[in-house]
Amino acid sequence: MTNLPQKLTTWLTEHAADLQTEGINCDLGRSPDDGRSKASTWLTLESETRLATITVWDSGEAELDYADVARGQAHPEHRDLRTQLDVADAVAALLEWVELPTG
Repeated sequence: MTNLPQKLTTWLTEHAADLQTEGINCDLGRSPDDGRSKASTWLTLESETRLATITVWDSGEAELDYADVARGQAHPEHRDLRTQLDVADAVAALLEWVELPTG
């Protein structure tokens, strides 16, 4: 399997400047390299009223969490990722969520 957590890091490196220009804060974290059976990387995207996080494990498992901070609502989503395109699609879903206007 490809190194899917690294694909998430690469995506952020390529898009960080655009996100900042759009007013979207981002934060990237990684599990420690301490011999765990599954390593992970997570990315949080945050706009003024919405927050979204994706955690990707090297097994291809991914958890996406969406939150509307203003309304106090949240919902999770599980995905099984296999390719870099799967990672890009999952991140696109998060980005769409944080960019949606509230109303």
